[in-house]
Amino acid sequence: MMISLVIFLVAALLVVMYIKFRNYVPILMYHRIADVPGDRNSLPAEKFEEQLRFLAQNGYTAITPDMLYAYYTKQEKLPRKSVLLTFDDGYHDNYTEALPLLQKYNMTAVVFPIYNWIGKKNQWENFGKQETTTMTEDELRLWLNAGMDVQVHTLNHPFLTECKDKQLKEEVAVSKRQFEQLLKRPMEYLCYPYGFFDKRVIDEVRKAGYKMAFAIFDNVPLWHINLFALPRIPVPSHQKMWEFKLKVSSIHVIFIAMRKWERDFKKLKRKIFK
Repeated sequence: MMISLVIFLVAALLVVMYIKFRNYVPILMYHRIADVPGDRNSLPAEKFEEQLRFLAQNGYTAITPDMLYAYYTKQEKLPRKSVLLTFDDGYHDNYTEALPLLQKYNMTAVVFPIYNWIGKKNQWENFGKQETTTMTEDELRLWLNAGMDVQVHTLNHPFLTECKDKQLKEEVAVSKRQFEQLLKRPMEYLCYPYGFFDKRVIDEVRKAGYKMAFAIFDNVPLWHINLFALPRIPVPSHQKMWEFKLKVSSIHVIFIAMRKWERDFKKLKRKIFK
């Protein structure tokens, strides 16, 4: 009797979660497309191609941030199996490795470069990461010409929640203007460095004129959609295909919920035992 009750409650919870979360579109978060042992943010090109092949063969459509915004604000219809592919930091291999594969499988993606690190070595990652370079100005333009998108990832990639008011405004607003001048197009979407944000950060992002902002797990709401706190699902180097298939399915928000609850539990644990 008890087992049946548990099964019923779990099934009921899954149904409620599906109904509540069905309007969420899977947003995948990539960084490098490279084979770098020990770096969970570097996905080998063959694995990336396997994922794109699965999406293409199973009727998925890669959408743009503009399409996602129109869906959430104007209820404009999206293809039945939509997914948004995002790349953080703008690494050079996004251009050399990811772009040809995206074109091969007729997919689009958005890259979020760091303005002051365009075409430079990734020295903002000063914690043992393999040194590599980012896309140049010309490569960003070629990326755009290939049908991809470029949006903002701040000036210097700081923890925005730790910035003083003046620095926060510069990182959010000045980076927007700089990218607009560089690429001669509106910049309307921001990606939070490290996924960190709070109310003060969101207020500054709104004032700067952005329409949406992308996070990861921390502080994102689960029971309603906040355009300035959109959750994304990381795709790590060790990503198994069965798990990837679930991450782009109708239950993908469960992954976000699990990671969010895991983070919240760890924070609570640190407070209790500090």
